Amino acid sequence: MAKASKLMSMREAIKKFARDGDKIYFGGFVHAAPFAAVHEIIRQKKVNLTISSLGGTIEFDQMIGAGCVTNQISSYCWNPIPKPMYCFKRAMEEGKPNKIKFEEFSFLSLSFAYFAGAMNLPFIGTKTLLGSDFVTYRSHMGENKLKIIESPFNGEKVCLIPPIKHDLGILQVQRSDRSGNAQLWGMHGSTKYGINSCKRVIVCAEEIVETDVIRQNPDHTIVPEFRVDAVVEEPWGGHPTSMTGFYDRDQKFYAYYAKLSKTQEGFNRFMDEWVYGIKDRQEYLKKMGKDRMDRVSTGGWDIGGQSFGHYKIY
Repeated sequence: MAKASKLMSMREAIKKFARDGDKIYFGGFVHAAPFAAVHEIIRQKKVNLTISSLGGTIEFDQMIGAGCVTNQISSYCWNPIPKPMYCFKRAMEEGKPNKIKFEEFSFLSLSFAYFAGAMNLPFIGTKTLLGSDFVTYRSHMGENKLKIIESPFNGEKVCLIPPIKHDLGILQVQRSDRSGNAQLWGMHGSTKYGINSCKRVIVCAEEIVETDVIRQNPDHTIVPEFRVDAVVEEPWGGHPTSMTGFYDRDQKFYAYYAKLSKTQEGFNRFMDEWVYGIKDRQEYLKKMGKDRMDRVSTGGWDIGGQSFGHYKIY
């Protein structure tokens, strides 16, 4: 029997499943950041969000600069060329456009927190972070960030890491079927556990394939259909970050963003040009132009007769 399709536009998916006040997990690490979804969140003026990811880069900076964010959970905040995240700095240091609270974890401890959330565990006991300032510095999570106890087995000190669960998870993947079996390869970070700690899930896919294609490589499935609420076919939805097998990171775009976002006026110009002045990702791609897309496109991979990223240029 044919399974129900969950395909919808990005505008429909964000309107239906992203709500003011949500704690939202964003997938991706080094690559596969869901920029198209982030831009639609900004266009729809979602507010009072807690944004969460293993690492925060310029997609977080843009949401912060647009006034969408109240709290952030991550391990770092930077523009990876590298440059500072200037909107993040203005929000933290000057309260512009609004003050935000930043809950900082290490890579390992935040990965443990996402794992505990996905597995519905009460906590994870570990020695990581003992003696560090991560234990003493607390932001919006307060006393619920970490606990230090004595082990009931040998009396040694143990750091308890709580589960972090999310209202909504959004990820960009290489492919998905119409019902939401989503596949990701390349650098995962903690995406598998972060996305499975979410009540609602939006999958944004470079391409939509038949379920039989998914079944040929089931080990790449990062979230199963029964956890997914919406599927959006969004080619180049991760630009300017990279998508393994499809396109490389657009370093010049990151440098361009850094130059403009250093001032509030420059950031406003960037947003008017690349977010507010564009209705959807198709308009974004037209603005990018074929030359830029050709420059960062990888051309696709074939491994053992299986396609891992053949991409048509729009």
